[in-house]
Order: sequence, then C-alpha cells, then structure tokens
Amino acid sequence: MIMLTVFVGICRLLNQLSNMVFMLAALLILLFGLATILLAHDMSNGLILIAIAFIISPFGLPLIVTFLIEVLGLFKDMIKAI
Repeated sequence: MIMLTVFVGICRLLNQLSNMVFMLAALLILLFGLATILLAHDMSNGLILIAIAFIISPFGLPLIVTFLIEVLGLFKDMIKAI
C-alpha cells in the first residue's frame, strides 16, 4: 500500500515539473509558429507549429496524463478503503 502511495506522489511531482517545461516549450513553439505565419507568409507550416504547441501545452497530452494519475490515486484510495 505504501509503495502505491509513494508511486502516485512521485508521478504527481514529475507531472507538475514536466507541465512547467512543456508550457514554456509550447509558448516558444507558438511564438515561432506565429512568426512563421506573419513574417514568412507560410500558413501551412505555421499552423503545424501551432498544432504542435497545442498538443504539448497543458491542455493536450499532459492533461491526459494528469487524468490517468488521478485515476490511479482514486484506485489507491479504493484499495485503502477495503
């Protein structure tokens, strides 16, 4: 039981740290995508960069990972209640 609690805690910590890194990377990619659209007049590559920025932003894949970690935490609580 204690191992699952420690594992969930470590996953939450790593998730928070990676969310900060991904947020900064998403911001840089978004700005580069906007610059590609506005300065280079390349709409397709700019939109691809903006889509990549959305996927790695906190609203993309990290949100799915956060959901899975919280489901694991609920599973831990259900086991503890038994």
